[in-house]
Amino acid sequence: MSIKYITHKGKQILYIDYTNCKTVEDTLKVLEMVKNEYGRTTGQLLTLNNFTGAFGSTEYMKKANQYAKDIFNARTSKNAALGVTGIKKILLHGHNTIAKDKIMPFDNMEEALDYLVK
Repeated sequence: MSIKYITHKGKQILYIDYTNCKTVEDTLKVLEMVKNEYGRTTGQLLTLNNFTGAFGSTEYMKKANQYAKDIFNARTSKNAALGVTGIKKILLHGHNTIAKDKIMPFDNMEEALDYLVK
């Protein structure tokens, strides 16, 4: 569970790693880290969320949707995701119907990174 910046083709991308999140609480902790990162930085952000193997829940999506409206929409220029399968696809579709910062799902890291920097 972590967030960090990675560079791809000269651009900074906020990488949000949910891969070790096995409970609702784990995912909410990472989401809070993201919220805090948005609070301590300025400018537009490119983000890559990695949900591979992570726990998906409606509780997480409710909080993520609220933060999208209150914070993330205004500062996210592009948003991509990895590991969106099963129930997570349904949750992502719900998020994308109400959020301005649509999250584009990808099957591999290289495709996601290339999309973000275009």
